[in-house]
Amino acid sequence: MDDSTNPIVLVLSADSTVEPESLIAKVRKIPTDECQQQLADGRTGYRYHIRTKYYETDVVFCPWKSADGLSEVPEAILKQMEGILIYFDAKDRDFLKRLPEYAGFVTNADIEFGILLCSELLEECEKGITYKEAKKFCNVLDVIELEPSGETEEGEAAGVDELVQAMHNFIWSNVNMSRKGGTAEGGGGDGDGGSSVEQPPAVDELRIEEELMGFEKLLTQVMQFRPNTGSWTRNERLAYAQEFAEIFDELIGDED
Repeated sequence: MDDSTNPIVLVLSADSTVEPESLIAKVRKIPTDECQQQLADGRTGYRYHIRTKYYETDVVFCPWKSADGLSEVPEAILKQMEGILIYFDAKDRDFLKRLPEYAGFVTNADIEFGILLCSELLEECEKGITYKEAKKFCNVLDVIELEPSGETEEGEAAGVDELVQAMHNFIWSNVNMSRKGGTAEGGGGDGDGGSSVEQPPAVDELRIEEELMGFEKLLTQVMQFRPNTGSWTRNERLAYAQEFAEIFDELIGDED
């Protein structure tokens, strides 16, 4: 895979006590000196391999100091950006004043994968930023608590696992769809008299044509899906992604 085409996820920390690299390490779970990639302006990116039941791909985390300002992001990085993670201190209510700037950047850069991260949101606004306040920009920035203290429902991801799940559920531009259960090539079975059973060339060509038409329809749905999610919440996008995954599974699923 050509590294220069890997989607970039900008990782910014608005909390001076938390380095972007530490957030990246929480997700990658490998040493920082592994799987690095040189980006524009002499910056170092960190590749993260995503493998799901339906696709696999690489994305690149690009740490960004909040002091640098988003207006200084190089054009070469902007062109590859498909996501942004913004960490903030939930006890710092002044962060709310900066949210419009971040929301504007996400909108102008046409970023669909935008998430606000914090250790844990507060219950009362007198103590810090509440979930309701953070969700004011839910149309462009979702919110994930990395260290929530409350209980979660059984089977529901929380903390870093929720962030990882969100990244796995997003359809990145360079996904490499994988057929479930092996290759499309079929072997001969044991028939009567020990002879192998083969499909006539005409039947095989018809099957291939039908599969191509099915993939073309699926790709059309993907292209329609991406531009229409700007005003959706993360749960709505996940629900649609699940529907898409089921269609894909039916299309290429193993035959009984």
